[in-house]
Amino acid sequence: MVLARLLAALALLALAAWLVGLQALIGRLRQVDPAMFALALAAAAASQWVSAARWTSIASILGLRAPARGLRLAYAQAMAINVVLPGATLGGDTLRSVRLQRLGNPLGESALSVLLDRLSGLWVLCALSLATGGALAWVGRVDLLRLPDVAGRLDARSFVWIYLGALAVAVALPFVPLRLPEVAAAGARRGPARWLARLAELHALTVSRGRSLARSLWSSLLIQVLCAVALWLCQIAAGGRAGYWAVQSIAAPVFIAGVMPLSYGGFGARELVALLAFPLVGVDAHIGVAASALYGLTSVLLGLAAAPLLALRTPGGSSV
Repeated sequence: MVLARLLAALALLALAAWLVGLQALIGRLRQVDPAMFALALAAAAASQWVSAARWTSIASILGLRAPARGLRLAYAQAMAINVVLPGATLGGDTLRSVRLQRLGNPLGESALSVLLDRLSGLWVLCALSLATGGALAWVGRVDLLRLPDVAGRLDARSFVWIYLGALAVAVALPFVPLRLPEVAAAGARRGPARWLARLAELHALTVSRGRSLARSLWSSLLIQVLCAVALWLCQIAAGGRAGYWAVQSIAAPVFIAGVMPLSYGGFGARELVALLAFPLVGVDAHIGVAASALYGLTSVLLGLAAAPLLALRTPGGSSV
C-alpha cells in the first residue's frame, strides 16, 4: 500500500512537472527567495502550535483527561510520524488517539477528539475559501481569471461558480441532521448492533457539546489563516504576486488534496491541484506548483525537527 501511494504520488508529480514544463519548474525552484520561505516556515510552525492547543481544547470539551503538555508532545510526535513514515495523515492521527487513550481515556472518545479536530479545521477551511472566493467574485475580480475553456463548454466564470457551489455544500453539511437508527437493549447488542450503539453514543456526546465545540472554532480560524499565510508566502518566495485573499480563496482544494490517498506525505495530488487552482487568481501554473512544493517542504522540515521527540515518553504513555 505504501509503495503504491509512493508510485502514485511520483506519477502525479511527474504529470504536474510535465504540464507546466520541467525546465520552467526547476528554474523557478532555483530562484526561491529564502527570506520569504523562512517566513512561511515560521507561519507553518505557528499553525502547528495552535493546532495542538485546539486538540487539547476539544479533548477537554469532550470531558477527557487532556494535560496540555502531554498532548502537545503527542501532537509533535504525530507530526514527526507523518514525515518519517508518510502513509499520510492516518499514522499520526492513530498515534494521537492511542496517546490520549493511554492517559486513561476511552479509545472511542479519544479517536473522536482527533476526528473533530480534523473536521473543525476542514469546515473552517471551506468556509474561509467560500467567503473570500465569493467576495472576489462579487467585486468583479472573477474577470481576472485565466482558466481556459474546458472542452469548449465550461468557461472560467462557470468553473468558479461551480467551485464556490461545492464549497457551499461542504459548509452546509454539518447542519444536515444525522439520525442513527435505534438499536436493541444493551444486553442484546452483538456484532454490528454493538458498534452502531457505540457510534450513537459518540454522536450524542458530540451533539451535547455542540455549543462548546462551536466556540472553539476560533482556533481553527486562526490555524487556517496561518496556513494560508504560509502558502501565500511560499507563492511569493516562488515569484508569484497574488495577494493573500486571492490565495486564501483557492486554499481549500490545495490543502484538501494534500491529505488525499494518492498523495505521499502530502506531495503529488496537492501539486496537481495547485496547477489548476493558482491560475484562477492570476498566478502562472509553474509558480503554483512550486509554491505547493515549498509548502509541503515546510511540513517536512517541521516534522524532521520534531523527530527527536519520538524518543520521549508522554505522561502515562511510552515512547514510540
